[in-house]
Amino acid sequence: MFKVITVDDEKLIKRSISALIHKNETGFQIVGEANNGEEAMELVSTYHPHLIITDIRMPKLNGLDFIQKVRSVDHQVKFIVLSGYDEFIYAQQALRYGVSDFLLKPIKPHLFLSTLDTVYKEIQQEHPSYFERQERLGLINSSAKEISNLVWMLEEEKLVETISEVHKVLQDKGFATSLTKDFYQDLFTNIKTKLENRTSYILPSHTAFPIETDLLPDHLSTHCKQWINFLKQKRNIGHKANILSAARYIEANFKESTLTLNEVANIVDMSPSYFSMEFKKEMGESYKQFVTKLRIDKAKILLKNPIYKTYEIADTIGYVDYPHFTKTFKKITGYTPTEYRKRVGVE
Repeated sequence: MFKVITVDDEKLIKRSISALIHKNETGFQIVGEANNGEEAMELVSTYHPHLIITDIRMPKLNGLDFIQKVRSVDHQVKFIVLSGYDEFIYAQQALRYGVSDFLLKPIKPHLFLSTLDTVYKEIQQEHPSYFERQERLGLINSSAKEISNLVWMLEEEKLVETISEVHKVLQDKGFATSLTKDFYQDLFTNIKTKLENRTSYILPSHTAFPIETDLLPDHLSTHCKQWINFLKQKRNIGHKANILSAARYIEANFKESTLTLNEVANIVDMSPSYFSMEFKKEMGESYKQFVTKLRIDKAKILLKNPIYKTYEIADTIGYVDYPHFTKTFKKITGYTPTEYRKRVGVE
């Protein structure tokens, strides 16, 4: 089924078009309806329709401007333009923008269905190249997102596996050799852009890709590994400062029961696994040990004040579960909170 968007500020017109398409075997499916060109642009970017049926005169963004705007991002989409008798000049202009046909209101069902049939055949003829292009763009976007995330998180091993999987998908889909090289060039650029949007650095690159198709995934892997090393080097420059900044944040917020490793890692712009490893390396203890030590040290201070109940102290330092607090306190100090109070002379 080919996707259709209808654009008209008259509900009755849209309802008529919908009924004609659904009740007849047209090969089309309406995926969205809009009242004006501005609304329709959002639908175009979301659904990438094969056909747009639009009124020529609408509020906000009129039909002609809307067609021009869509044409700037998609040269393949088909248009059927609707117009009144007094809008013939506008319709003539629309034809110059490459629309398939224009129909006068009120819509005559037999003319509308005949036009749909003609457009359907046109799209069918363009079907192979059109859909290969759409599929290729989709694969580039999804692959670039996944690969750029792996580079950002310094996941070198997983990165190589993912690039190999992408190459296998390309082979299975039977893309032409010339398109395969273009695919890798576009994928490379997309990954680089996504990474540079996440950092202030300009990533080094040498974009001359080899002619041999089999070498393309290795070439991309090599570039991505270079970026991983580059990011490691840049991060290490301010590495100690970031870890110390994280430690200060923990010291200021350890009393919050909702504090998590993921939250702190996000603040210093590191993946949780990488942050956990580097925190222990820099601080000499794990994130969990660091937080626990802060909480128990604070508990010791509060336990020396008889006005606080032990369960109140647990809640104050970030323990929602009182038994867990008692167990942890004894594990660290060798005493329960009550025993500790007696040892420091608090009854």
